[in-house]
Amino acid sequence: MTRFAKVLATVLAAGAVSVVAPAAAQAAEYGCAGNLIDTYSVKSETGNVTLSTIRLYYNAGTGRNCAVNLKAAAYQGSRSQVDISIYTSDFREDDNNKPGINNDFDSGNFSEYAGPVSVVGKGKCISMFARTWAGGKRGFKQVSAVHCG
Repeated sequence: MTRFAKVLATVLAAGAVSVVAPAAAQAAEYGCAGNLIDTYSVKSETGNVTLSTIRLYYNAGTGRNCAVNLKAAAYQGSRSQVDISIYTSDFREDDNNKPGINNDFDSGNFSEYAGPVSVVGKGKCISMFARTWAGGKRGFKQVSAVHCG
């Protein structure tokens, strides 16, 4: 094998490795920085169909938690109501609602996902609420006081 062929093979191999994206890079496709730390299924009221999944990310550098409510693949492409809210343990509804500090939400007719929504969660517990209407079904998920610290 010539020197050129060896160098070319090495470059191509390195390029192939860099094509595989780490989990943190995937988070950016939903607008969240950090690593995926948890997922929660949003099931239909009958409980037998997953309509969407809450994806929760954490950025250790900023202390920020970020979430999206991603519709199941079978329901992506058609618009339907999808909601996601995130809040910290120190959130109170009568507390001037500081979006982006201790609570954030997104709601609308989306074809793929609601969010991103984020809060500074370092030293606090995180709670989320998600609703999804899809395929003639509806479902919700409440996640309370998780990933404290």
